[in-house]
Amino acid sequence: MARLAAHGLELDLPQGWDGRIMRRETAPVEVRAAPPGGVAPPPPAVAHAATFSLPRELGDFGGGAVELMRRDDLFVSLVEFDRDSLGTTLFVRNGLPGRLRPGDFDPQALQRTLPGQAGTQVFFTAADRPFCLYVVLGSFVRRAGMVPVVNGLLSGVQIT
Repeated sequence: MARLAAHGLELDLPQGWDGRIMRRETAPVEVRAAPPGGVAPPPPAVAHAATFSLPRELGDFGGGAVELMRRDDLFVSLVEFDRDSLGTTLFVRNGLPGRLRPGDFDPQALQRTLPGQAGTQVFFTAADRPFCLYVVLGSFVRRAGMVPVVNGLLSGVQIT
């Protein structure tokens, strides 16, 4: 198991998984300029983890990767949103979901619908940071056996 840690995110990658944590630019520097006498907030972070090799070019929600998935593959994305999202209705849930269920997954919940795949997304706030957890399963039919593997990965995620 490998431990990834950067930008206030930590996760344990199971053997054979690929992953990365990075910052992403979502707004021009002048928009995020520091308030008078203050410090500009850092760009939001994003973490990706998958049971297959992640491509070099990868969208926040798996664009460029989910198209490569086989039916046994899993893709997990943890996408931080700008701080101005804090306190909004979308991010009212407190904390990373501890346990997903097979019923949480739906082929229509994907950012991009691909044959056989299913996904879920959960918006939440943790450590005063707004996030979306986005998970894609390579097979909707096999979700009952795949979701416990995702839950194992989520049990090793820490947000500070």
